[in-house]
Amino acid sequence: MTRRDRVLLGLRHEQPDRTPVDFQAVPEIWQAVCRHFGAEDPKEVLDALDIDVAWVDPEVSREPRLTDDDGLLIGWGGSRLKKVYNEYGAYDEVVRYATEGATTPEEIDAALTLPDLDRWDFGSVKRACEKYSDRFLIGGFASIFYYPTLVRSMEDLLTDMALNPPLARHLLKRCFDWHMDYHTRLLKAGNGRIDAMQLADDFSSQLGPLIGMPMFRDYFREPMCAYIELAKSHGAVPFLHCCGSPYKFIAEFLDMGVKILDPVQTRARDMEPERLKDEFGSRLAFHGGGETQAILPRGTAEDARQNARYLCKTLGAHGGYILSSCHFWQADVPLQNILAFYEIRNR
Repeated sequence: MTRRDRVLLGLRHEQPDRTPVDFQAVPEIWQAVCRHFGAEDPKEVLDALDIDVAWVDPEVSREPRLTDDDGLLIGWGGSRLKKVYNEYGAYDEVVRYATEGATTPEEIDAALTLPDLDRWDFGSVKRACEKYSDRFLIGGFASIFYYPTLVRSMEDLLTDMALNPPLARHLLKRCFDWHMDYHTRLLKAGNGRIDAMQLADDFSSQLGPLIGMPMFRDYFREPMCAYIELAKSHGAVPFLHCCGSPYKFIAEFLDMGVKILDPVQTRARDMEPERLKDEFGSRLAFHGGGETQAILPRGTAEDARQNARYLCKTLGAHGGYILSSCHFWQADVPLQNILAFYEIRNR
């Protein structure tokens, strides 16, 4: 059984020879595991951990990041960012939103500077597909809600959605049109080899959805369905990343055609693996689940092993599950816990 076959069998809700696994991590973790394995290429890490999945989207060659006259990073859409450091690593934080203060669609258009996709090399996607030919391939980071919050604060965007729908719709459409163009090019470059395409939008906090179902349907259902149809037209399974507790929306996601739900934050309300598997496990596959808030960063290696075993036993029963950390492996997780988490041959 190839790695790809293992995932495909699981997605048919059949039990593979072992639970399929994925690996996604922040740069600090990639550097740590590369040092551990003496690896110079990410593929060597995936081979060493016997990972069944590869993400081809990062292989797109983009322009180098630029800074403005104040030394701030110029982010997607024109927002200004700064690098923030903590004891474990670094991350980017928005300092000034590109559309801050805009009150009309014309002002939104004047403020946005969306990346020119003609300057990006999608040929590297084909090379990535060949490089990871034996793996289940996932691509994409399409967004309807998240990327607009990179150019306008979430508070302002949610206020616009409630009080100024034309302005909100204009911004959402401008950003989503860019994503549809990007992901059409990505899928064409993959030439039918990309197995799943990600839609990444966090509609939830850890307590439940950020908006009600009427507003979700009004603003997001139609574009989500358009992206799902784009993925399916190229033979790719729709994969939804939605942090927190989207439990109340899962039936809606299924109705729209979502087949894989990520990242499964098991500490969020109503997101217990037993509940999810019992209610949705025959129709929906799950990806993630590794508990990155408490167990993996602060527990022992044995705690990490037990977390993986528990997820394989619950979410992985009768297939329909890809074991991975809940979201990317974060910089505060000890290396020994990561290695222990992937010792699945004994399960």
